[in-house]
Amino acid sequence: MTNDFKRAFKATPATAGLVTVMVLVYLWEVLQAHSFTINSQVLFHSGAQFSPAVYQLHQWWRLITAGFLHVTFSHLAFNMITLYFIGRLLEIELGPWRFLALFFLTVISGNLMSLAFGGVNVISAGASGGIFGLFGAIGMLGLLDKRRAYWRSQAKLMGIFILLSIVSSFATPDIDLSAHIGGLLGGFILVPAFISGFHYTGLFKVRVWHRLLAVIVYLALLAVVFGIAINRI
Repeated sequence: MTNDFKRAFKATPATAGLVTVMVLVYLWEVLQAHSFTINSQVLFHSGAQFSPAVYQLHQWWRLITAGFLHVTFSHLAFNMITLYFIGRLLEIELGPWRFLALFFLTVISGNLMSLAFGGVNVISAGASGGIFGLFGAIGMLGLLDKRRAYWRSQAKLMGIFILLSIVSSFATPDIDLSAHIGGLLGGFILVPAFISGFHYTGLFKVRVWHRLLAVIVYLALLAVVFGIAINRI
């Protein structure tokens, strides 16, 4: 078991590191809450997203910290299992630093979208925005995969999962659909900027203008969503 973990960590250190940090953060939350279901007070003081704190106290860092907090054990377990398997796929393709940058930036786009379209007085937390960002990235890789069907097949699987998640969110009021959509769009738009010239599979040819366009469109998305969020004050 220990040897398996060491091999996994060496192969994909960013994914293993993210999962480890989030599990440790959740354990810290449990100690603070004295329960495996984390109450609103602990979530707030731990850095969960709460619109009045972001708007009125200018605590914009919550757009990042909220992505590392979880509310229940099942919430954590589902997200970590998904992050582990999806993250490993992308980290092998992008490399650890590009993968981490993509994850953090899609956490931001997801939580900013939640700020603009989600509940105003709702405390929210979870890595789902970043995870959906990874789904969006796989979707774009599927479109860019011109030489074989690997990423196209992965993208089709992610598409089915995303569709099921969106449908189920209408029946589950606690799911922040806007954060999922924000992360999904962020990952889909931005991943061309992170495809290395020395990537693992050698499937993609992304020109400089495509990388620049990806960054520009991502920043434009943030600007538009930020403007909508500010107008809600």
